[in-house]
Amino acid sequence: MDHEGIDLADLKAVERLARELLGETIICGAGTGPIEVEARDEFGPILRMTATIEVKRRTEHGGRT
Repeated sequence: MDHEGIDLADLKAVERLARELLGETIICGAGTGPIEVEARDEFGPILRMTATIEVKRRTEHGGRT
């Protein structure tokens, strides 16, 4: 969570940063399930972006979990 915040030029820049943050979170080893990034201004949320991580592994017997 970022309590200070940063100013971005427009909603396109907000979306680009949200994508980068989601990607970094996944690369850094987030668990499974949904990940959410929310951007806010002084009036409240302006963008919410989510990604879901699902991991399927082969079991010793060849099935999937």
